[in-house]
Amino acid sequence: MHTSVPPLVLAATVLALVTGCSTAVSGSSSGTGAVTTTTTTTTAEREPTSEPTSEPTSEPVPVPLPTIDEAAAAQYCHDAFPGALGKPMLAVVVETPSGRLTCDQAAAVLVDYYAERRDPTPGRPPLVVGTMTCNQVPEPALPQVVCADEDNLVYSMWPQT
Repeated sequence: MHTSVPPLVLAATVLALVTGCSTAVSGSSSGTGAVTTTTTTTTAEREPTSEPTSEPTSEPVPVPLPTIDEAAAAQYCHDAFPGALGKPMLAVVVETPSGRLTCDQAAAVLVDYYAERRDPTPGRPPLVVGTMTCNQVPEPALPQVVCADEDNLVYSMWPQT
């Protein structure tokens, strides 16, 4: 024997599934097609997972850029990328105790910097690119733009001919 589910019971069941586990639905049928439904909804308060801070956590805070020692051990990358004024630049990865950037990663950071600042103008506030703080050096010698974070130090330079 097959019995069909009255439409109101079906609607109440769908409502219970849609509203989630925090909803209790109870009902009864008088056999005449009339359905009485009682819905109780409870909400749970969520505890904050961390203390709120006054600074937004999505934006890293710029760090002061170090002065580049041009005699420091470094990897001079060979693939040029569009840099200042759209001209070819090269990336240099300075060897640091915990540095892990490759030439491609360093170039990607510098390309993003130059996408924002094509003109080599010193004296601007630092620009945060990913986890790194970057800026034009005040009086460029070999390094043009320096980018640094807690572990890595890279800079751009004009190709030396």
